[in-house]
Amino acid sequence: MLRVEVDDKNIEIKFDHCEYVPHKIRGMTGIVVDDNRRCSVATVTINDKFFGRGISICHPNDNFCRRIGRREALTDAIYSLDKSIRTAIWNEYKANCKFKG
Repeated sequence: MLRVEVDDKNIEIKFDHCEYVPHKIRGMTGIVVDDNRRCSVATVTINDKFFGRGISICHPNDNFCRRIGRREALTDAIYSLDKSIRTAIWNEYKANCKFKG
């Protein structure tokens, strides 16, 4: 979990890496896939209220990589936030989410 405080906003980001079946992916993204896929999901809450979710779907011919999946899911999840908030989130992410994946 990643926590960031910006102004009066307490932002929490939870990451999940799992395998989803096609109907679950379509329900989250509107994307139709033909088989189970490895996914990374970033769920954002602001002041304990759900704000948004981003998902990164791994292509069946690619190797699953948590680092890339987290980055893409987080990019999708925080897209509509102000630039100053996004910058604070990315700075915190770079400082605390250094791992091999």
